Amino acid sequence: MIRLLFFYLGPLIVLIIFFSIQYSAMVAESRRLHLTAIAENQSNTLNLFLSERIVNLDNLIDDPRFQHPPASANLQIYLDRLKKNSQTFVDIGYFDSSGIQVAYAGPYPSLEKVDYSSEDWFRRLKQSDENFIITDIYLGFRQIPHFTIAVSRNIEGELVILRATLDPGNIYEYMRSLEGANEVFISIVNEDGYYQLVTPHIGTPLESSSIVPPETPRLGAETLKIDGSRITYAYSWLRLADWALIVQPSDPQRGGFFSGFNMRIYIIAAAMILLIISVIAFRANKLVEMQMETDRTRAQLEHASKLASVGELAAGIAHEINNPLAVINEEAGLIKDYMNPEFGETMDPERLEEHLNSIQQSVFRCRDITHKLLRFVRKSDVELKTHNINDIIDGVVDGLLMREMQVSNIEIEKNYDPNIPTILTDRNQLQQVILNIINNGVDALEGRPGTITIKTRTENNHVEIAISDTGKGIKPGDIEKLFMPFFTTKEVGKGTGLGLSVSYGIIKSLGGEIKVDSTVGRGSEFTIILPMKPGK
Repeated sequence: MIRLLFFYLGPLIVLIIFFSIQYSAMVAESRRLHLTAIAENQSNTLNLFLSERIVNLDNLIDDPRFQHPPASANLQIYLDRLKKNSQTFVDIGYFDSSGIQVAYAGPYPSLEKVDYSSEDWFRRLKQSDENFIITDIYLGFRQIPHFTIAVSRNIEGELVILRATLDPGNIYEYMRSLEGANEVFISIVNEDGYYQLVTPHIGTPLESSSIVPPETPRLGAETLKIDGSRITYAYSWLRLADWALIVQPSDPQRGGFFSGFNMRIYIIAAAMILLIISVIAFRANKLVEMQMETDRTRAQLEHASKLASVGELAAGIAHEINNPLAVINEEAGLIKDYMNPEFGETMDPERLEEHLNSIQQSVFRCRDITHKLLRFVRKSDVELKTHNINDIIDGVVDGLLMREMQVSNIEIEKNYDPNIPTILTDRNQLQQVILNIINNGVDALEGRPGTITIKTRTENNHVEIAISDTGKGIKPGDIEKLFMPFFTTKEVGKGTGLGLSVSYGIIKSLGGEIKVDSTVGRGSEFTIILPMKPGK
């Protein structure tokens, strides 16, 4: 499950994260470009608006019919005309070179004859090379936020100024009516960072702004964190005034990784991941069931192979048991004769005890033979313990095969490494493999006298068992088929074809391997290579 989840879900999750990051970056860049376009468009519009208001005043003061100084009643006519051009005009005033507003038209008639010579905008315009000025928003004498556009002229050697006051609220409503304005909050700040025009959602005029754009470049977009939220805004500095127009999203995104389109991606990805996990769990369960069935089948084949091997040993085992049974029969008959009054023989207790001891020894011998046989044939689970290879081989050769070898004139040579280390293995399964290979060696001798040699040695953290015979050998074309189930070179009825196949599976399950070297007419050698500690 872990391996499948890693290989199937790992790349998918990496791709989801990668594309999510890429999409977030693309959306962020697109948002910046869009905001920058709105800021540039709005600033160009505002620049054009201010230029038109300056042109309105220029046309008025340069009109040949304009009187210098004008009467306040005439100024009212001019104000009405200006308002037809733009409703943002609030009032209009005419100033002489000393700074006195000699004529005024508007809602604040008390401002007429007021001295403005100390006002910052008046002094700046008087000293400027430009013939116009646009002020920041200020309260002034009326104590209401407004800003001034003023133009100056030199009439008959004296400086005169025509000034108009504009309503910031009307200008802001005009800005809000432009294309794209409903998507953003628009604000205008001066170079000191104070709001000139602003929506009530984020501030009020003359309040300090939390966003102060850099003076260079004149157009751009920035990202900053305000009250825990990352805000992306765009700005554009105006040409006619030291103002920066700022646009920022009206719906600032919080945590772009878990919002909007990304969230839909995560929901779809989560559904896909759950589906994949379900499929993997189902397939893994099926694979485990198949593996368990394979293990059960292999265990049955191993057991069948054991029974087949025991069948081949049956004659030798029967002969091995018949010898102690004959002794028992002979001793029991002798004791019976001594007990028969017709023979007139008697037996003293010492001689009787000798005969009974002989019977008991024969019984114990039969018991040992049957125990060894039952222990080998019994179907058991894999049981890994530390064993000495030499002892395992002796348990097969001396316990099950020696008598048959002697009867068949087959010599067994043992060439053991006396210092061979113990290994972690399953004794019963390894005995089965050794018995299968030795039985094949006996069959290869085809009833002729011969030799089976068993060697043990240690090589590169592995233990090797080499079992060779002097039989007929194996054809080169048959060697690659040896370990296939049900393949056999024996005659029909003399082999099942399971022995080497099961042996191969056992050695593989113990983390080892089997090698075969054979020459036709000279014999074969099977080498079992086992690790000191088998893998999982």
